[in-house]
Amino acid sequence: MHTIDMMSALVIGGSGAFVSAGMMRLAMQTDRSLRRPLRWCLWGFLLLGFGLSQNAFTSWAWRLPILVGASATLAATALVSRGLLALATGHVVRHPALLDVLLPTGVLALAWTQGHHAFGIVFHAACLAVSSAAAVALRPALLAPRSAAEMTVAATMTFYAATWAYGLFGAMTYSGPERRHLMYVPEPALSLYAATYALLPLVVGALVLNLANARLGQRLRVQAGTDELTGLMSRRALHEGVDAWHAEVLAQGRRAALLLIDVDHFKRVNDTFGHEGGDEVLRALGRHMPRQLRAGTRLARYGGEEFLALLDAGSLDEAVQAAERLRASIAAAPLGGVPVTISVGVAGWPADVAFARALARADVALYEAKRAGRDRVVLDVEPAGGRRAGEAAG
Repeated sequence: MHTIDMMSALVIGGSGAFVSAGMMRLAMQTDRSLRRPLRWCLWGFLLLGFGLSQNAFTSWAWRLPILVGASATLAATALVSRGLLALATGHVVRHPALLDVLLPTGVLALAWTQGHHAFGIVFHAACLAVSSAAAVALRPALLAPRSAAEMTVAATMTFYAATWAYGLFGAMTYSGPERRHLMYVPEPALSLYAATYALLPLVVGALVLNLANARLGQRLRVQAGTDELTGLMSRRALHEGVDAWHAEVLAQGRRAALLLIDVDHFKRVNDTFGHEGGDEVLRALGRHMPRQLRAGTRLARYGGEEFLALLDAGSLDEAVQAAERLRASIAAAPLGGVPVTISVGVAGWPADVAFARALARADVALYEAKRAGRDRVVLDVEPAGGRRAGEAAG
């Protein structure tokens, strides 16, 4: 592939960068939470599009467009890398984004005065440094990706850094006249570079959108699985994983127990302190209960002022003791500035019993706790279907 073909490929790449910038703009309008990293990518693609495309509208006798294109490419690499890093890992680069534009421009402007050979080497070395830093920062997304989009983005950035490594080698060993496109690799590698850089801006733009969609999907799944008021698991999320949790507990030779928890006289709390006061009590419970139960206990807001804990216990007695410690800790100190108590129904969940049946037995035990005066823990002593319940006094 000849020089003119390489230049044509870069101009095509510039057009692709403008298309990618348009995609970033559309994505920013649909997802407010990702506006900041998408804005970095938007400006990066705009700079790249301008830097590459301006070659088509300037005389080949001018050398200044070479500096403009190189500076835009380096700054765009830094800005898009910043956005990708935030999307893929959540890490935000601390220095101002404007520095990603001013510093590359300054470095290349200084190198410009040293002649075209030194300029080509500095340009490739700077692009290699920026892209390699981004590839290293994205390494967790490559080694332990949360989605295929993350892995693809990290792999693409690694490949991009590799192209600059080979390009730097070519620039260091080249001894001919200056090339307007600054690609000093020999044929047939130059043909591969032309095809790669023509397509890369559009490909990276599509990857950014895929990564943003993956982040949005992950956030929606977290929101769907989290109770908005208390921060605990939602009822739906608990149900989705309950069978797998049960099988794992039984496989370890331990007992699965259900703790159905209800705030006593919660209507009175709402009537006395208002619904905001009641909400604050529920929020305080959401913070307090996980600290009182064994680590790894699955705890969900099950509805209104009712909570459900799936407890991995050595025995039902141990489950009752855990429930009693929880009850006593809540009764001992006001939550959200309001003194409250809880009633707890405890039931075992044997291997041959459905979750719905075990939950019904915990509900029977909770009813017994309420009927007996509240502020107490009651164990359903026949979780497989018996009618008797035993009480652990509060």
